[in-house]
Order: sequence, then C-alpha cells, then structure tokens
Amino acid sequence: MTLGQFFTFPPTLSPRLKTNFIYLFWDIGVWGLYMGATASFLTIYASRCGATSEQIGLLTALPALVALLLSLPFGRWLKRFPAQRATVWSAFTSRVLFIGYAFLPWLLPINHQFEGILAISLIITIPTAVINISYTQFFMESVPSEWRGAVVGTRNAIGSIISFIVTILCGQILTRLPFPANYQVVFVIGFIGGILTVYQIYHVRPVTDPSPLIALSPARPAEATRWLPRPDGQGRKYIRVIGLLFLFTLTNNMFAPLIPNLLVNHLKLSDGVISAGTATSTLVVLVVSLFIARFTRRAGNRPATAYGAGLLAFQAVALAVAQNAFLYLVSAVIGGIATGILNAAQYNYHLDNVPDTERPSWLSVNQVLGNAAILLGALLGPLLARGIGTPNALIAFGGLRLLVGFILFKWG
Repeated sequence: MTLGQFFTFPPTLSPRLKTNFIYLFWDIGVWGLYMGATASFLTIYASRCGATSEQIGLLTALPALVALLLSLPFGRWLKRFPAQRATVWSAFTSRVLFIGYAFLPWLLPINHQFEGILAISLIITIPTAVINISYTQFFMESVPSEWRGAVVGTRNAIGSIISFIVTILCGQILTRLPFPANYQVVFVIGFIGGILTVYQIYHVRPVTDPSPLIALSPARPAEATRWLPRPDGQGRKYIRVIGLLFLFTLTNNMFAPLIPNLLVNHLKLSDGVISAGTATSTLVVLVVSLFIARFTRRAGNRPATAYGAGLLAFQAVALAVAQNAFLYLVSAVIGGIATGILNAAQYNYHLDNVPDTERPSWLSVNQVLGNAAILLGALLGPLLARGIGTPNALIAFGGLRLLVGFILFKWG
C-alpha cells in the first residue's frame, strides 16, 4: 500500500460508505493532534512537576476504577440510544474538557499540578466510559466487516502521520518556550484535535440494519432488567477472548506508569529527546500500518496480536538495560513495530468475536474487564518496582508480556 491509495476507492463503493470512510479518516487525522500532543506529554509534564511513579500510576488507576464502576450501568442505559448519537455526545462532553490541562498552570502552584491533572482526568472518565462502549458498536454499524481491516489499517497510518508531525512540532515547542508555557501550548493543540473529532463522527452514519442497541424483544422483557448478557455459544467464546485481552492489558499497564520517571529522572532525557523517541515510534507505526492489512490477512488477527504482544516484551527489556538515549530509541522502534501490528490486529481480533446479540451488554463487560486490568496494572506495577527496582520490574513485565503472547497464540 502507498499513501496515495488511502483515498482511492473502488468505483463499486456506495456513496454512503465512501462518505463514512472519509469522515472516519478525518476523525483519526485530527485525533492525531491530541495523540501527538497531550497524550504523548501529559505524564511527562506530571513527572516534571514532581509526580512519582505511584502517582502516575494513579492517573491511570483511579479513572479506571471510576470506569469500572460505570461500565455495566452505562452499558444497560445505552440500550436506549443509537450508537452514533451516544458517541457524538459523549465525545463532545469529554473532549471539551481537554482544555482544562492548559489552564492548570494558571490555577494551581507547581506542587499541586498533579492533583489538578488527576481531577480533570477523573471528570473526563465519566463521558469517556460511554464512548468506550458506544464507539465499537458505532464503528461496526458504519463499516461492513469486509472493509474493517482496510479502514482500521488506513486510519492507523493516517493517525501515525499526523501524530509524528505533531510530536516533532511539540518537541520544538517544549525546547524553545519556557516551562510551563511550553506545555500549555502543547495541551491547547491536543484540545483542538480532540474537539474537532466530534464534527467528523457526527457525519458518519450506519450503513446496515444495525444490531440494535439492543432493541428489546417483546417476547423477552426480562432482558430489560438484566445487567449481564446470556453466555450462549458466541458469548462463551467472547469471554475467553476478553479474558486473554485482560491479561494483555494488565501487563501493559504494569509497565506504563514506570516510563515517565525512568525517562525524566533515571535517564535524564530532555523533552527534545523524548519527543524524538515518541516521533520515531509513531513513524514506525506508520510504516507498519502500510503493510499490516496484508500481514493480518495471511497470519490472522489472533496470531498477529500474539506477535505484537511478544515484541512488546523486547521493548521492556531494552528500556530495562538502557543507560542513555540510544537504547531508549531502540525501544521506541521495537514498540512502534509492536504497536503498528496491535493497532489493527488486536482491534479486529476483538471485533471478530463480539457476539451478534446484546452487543452493548457484551461491550460493557469487556469494558469492565479492561478497566479492571488497567486499575490492577497501574497499582501493581509501581508497587513491584519499588520492591525490586525499576529495571528488574521492567524485565519481569517483559517476561509476562511474552507469556501472554504465547497464550494468545496457542489458545486465543
């Protein structure tokens, strides 16, 4: 695939599908502003304000706890609304709050910035818990199954291009402007990208008779009061899939809270070097995204997910033994390859196994497990690192990632 093929559609493609694809591509493009700015540098900012690894873990754990408590009731509540409408309103409500990060240096002293970041993150979690359930249904209704691999791969590539450019730009902003004004500019860029996505997804429409969200059958009124879906044949297989993805998410979130302080306080890397590493990883994701559809067609989404999980193990080891910027950049390349594979394979592996009935309920169960994994991982990772040291913890997490990859390959 080449970049020019992104917007080349076959003549048989319906106008509605073509319109959906274009807006979904724009959606990920403007989201790349957020990913290259706020998402890439928020925890680095918190670390520069004095946040510890345990506190950075709380930035992930406490929002995950809130989402864990809300996922099942929200999944039940979302049965009443079309997925597109729920996605648009929850996206607007959450992403308009991104501007709060830019205001923090004006509102709080430097030693209380972490509390401000945590408060904003917790508030954002509430509408985000809605979009995390509704977006999957919205995407499945808007993109037929035969097109999902190509659309996801193209979206990943476009998002990587924009994120790469924005990350490089933010690195220059962080280097040239004084602290904390430099981070305020970065967070404004992230807010612009986040809020622009709402306009894009507003114009995406269902193209098939949707599996309702989920319209209750008059013959089965008991479903209106049930919190959990029926574990039929598809449901039992889906439980196994999301159980394995739980393990994968758990290991990833044990790893993530340790990175900002490792880069800032142990390796003592500048914002310029950190942005170069982030941009390198994003560029590699782009390259992988150009070929991932062909790779997943041959290997399958499940084995590809397992390969990606295994590669993340080597990323953890590279960071564990790093003493300077070189191995940090090596880890960025390995992580970029793994992420490029997982962005398409893991997402489609999950979609391949979502049951045809009671989708909002099943997706809310998936969100419960995912948030539980985030919560446990974000708390356990820094705790283990305190006991055995960050390098040893990273090696242990690498071993866990490799084990999860093997389990996915063998029994997923």
